[in-house]
Amino acid sequence: MEAQEYKRRLGNRARDIIAYGLGLNKYKPSKNEACCAFHKEKTPSFKWNEKGYFWKCFGCGEVLDIYRYYTDFKGMSFLEAFKEVAEMTGGEVKLSVHTVTEYKKPQVETHDLSAEAIKYMESRGISAQTLADWKVQERSWNGKRCYVFQYWDSTDDMPYVSYREIGKGGLKGGCEKDTMAILWGMWHIDVNKPVVITEGQPDAMAIWESGYKNVVSVPSGSSNMTWIDNCWEWLQQVQEFILFGDNDDPGIKLINELVIRLGKYRTKVIQHKHKDANEILYFQGKDEVLRLITEAINQAPAGIIKMSQAEYTRIKDRIDEGIPTGFYGLDITIDDLQPEQISILVGRNGEGKSTAVSQISCNCINNKIPLFLYSGEMSTNRVLYWLFRQAIGDDREYLDFVKTKYKIKSDINQEALQALRQWSSDLFYSFDKTISNVRKNTSDLFEVMAIAAKRYGCKLFIIDNLMSALEDNAESTNADQSNFVQQCKDFAEAYRVHVMLVVHPSKLKRRGEPLEKEDISGSNNIPNKSDIIISIERQYKEDRDCDAKLRLLKDREEGRYKEVKLMFQESTKRLLEFEGGGFREIEYDWKRFLQKKNEKKWWETDINGDCPF
Repeated sequence: MEAQEYKRRLGNRARDIIAYGLGLNKYKPSKNEACCAFHKEKTPSFKWNEKGYFWKCFGCGEVLDIYRYYTDFKGMSFLEAFKEVAEMTGGEVKLSVHTVTEYKKPQVETHDLSAEAIKYMESRGISAQTLADWKVQERSWNGKRCYVFQYWDSTDDMPYVSYREIGKGGLKGGCEKDTMAILWGMWHIDVNKPVVITEGQPDAMAIWESGYKNVVSVPSGSSNMTWIDNCWEWLQQVQEFILFGDNDDPGIKLINELVIRLGKYRTKVIQHKHKDANEILYFQGKDEVLRLITEAINQAPAGIIKMSQAEYTRIKDRIDEGIPTGFYGLDITIDDLQPEQISILVGRNGEGKSTAVSQISCNCINNKIPLFLYSGEMSTNRVLYWLFRQAIGDDREYLDFVKTKYKIKSDINQEALQALRQWSSDLFYSFDKTISNVRKNTSDLFEVMAIAAKRYGCKLFIIDNLMSALEDNAESTNADQSNFVQQCKDFAEAYRVHVMLVVHPSKLKRRGEPLEKEDISGSNNIPNKSDIIISIERQYKEDRDCDAKLRLLKDREEGRYKEVKLMFQESTKRLLEFEGGGFREIEYDWKRFLQKKNEKKWWETDINGDCPF
């Protein structure tokens, strides 16, 4: 019994098996929909196809049927999955082509190819010698003169033949009824070498003509997959498959199915822009066909990277891509925050973490580096005020001084606010906490971060005080924190960005005692998985020579250490860095967005006023 027939017998029962087995979010059987199993989403776009018996996502395009569910999510081989479905439907799995007795042996009379049949194939670039090598014959079938393709297996048995009309436009074909479909060309295959699989007989012969002999064709395109079952034992002997499909919807469907059925770790797919291999031979010649096959063979299989061929980023390029924090002593030590890294900023409450985060953010904006900030402690309004207030510094021209109930406080005036908005436009993004509680569902945060990386080009992602939120959640464990840090690391590598986590130290360390990486609160994997660890510590001794220190506690790449002395300037709300005998000045260029005051032109001057002439 063919695998697709068992899937048909199982029918819509597969929908619930998959949905409940994966715990699909927002699964609604009455609507045949759920949230996708392959990507995070809030609105269900995963739809069940009642005719094809599969789930399809209309967001990412992934398709999931019962066989892929068992192989990709339950760790089964395809044969094990096949057995599972067969047992649920009361069927049996035939493991060998020789145990199948219900098939008939084709009994056909053929003759050598006519001059016309040979000439037509030669017009497509396929020689008479190749036709002979493939034992192509001719006969009359259903009133049409047809090529006869004989399917010999590896034991010189011929369980199958198929036909194709001779001549241009001769697409119609078929096969003898009740015969056993296998791959065409199995008799000349070396299973220890990469086997190319094509969608049609002319494509297989085009590859043979080009010089690569280890090639087969499926018997009837994507419409019949029984050959997988019939050839199962033989297929298990093949070490590697190269899939050379047609470049159309049925061809792509076939390739996607074969990757799943044959195993993604032993299949490679040839990407091309032509219709098929025969067309490439006709228009571009043998060398191009061989080039595509050779490149595919040289590709590492899925899951393997050939390090000799891996992309290498030169030191200069890495430095150019770095994100400066604005704390010069730290930046020259670590060569800025680098893409594909995760850093930790640790500090006690009230010792300068938020100030440092705002200054790093201001520095990014000033350098036109888009960034994304999630703050677990401050509202969006407070984040914006604190950052803009630091950008203004002590320039009182752009501050309003408001008398409150108890004291006078400074606020940003409208002229400055408008300029600051333009200065940070398209460079500063945050998470809308009204749409999701990240403490309960961190996947929403990563989904939004991915949009920020892909759509807006954000290079730095600062996540402030989320680790403590996970720790405080009674339902969370250190495993949750460890998993979250690993997700951050994976995210940084996937999008070539830098992720900075702002965390608290454990409460065991007394105020004023120097922090170490082991003092970070929560899972041990937080410091272990990080590339850079920076502490910010307020100084309390009476004989102190600074207000606070930035200390580099961990540098995975080179093991460097640095201590940066800082002074907090109340008037600017900034941490100023000691440099030489004074402090390093900070300048942000937001003022260039100020609207110039209207200057009266000479023709607008009052008659009694000063005239420029």
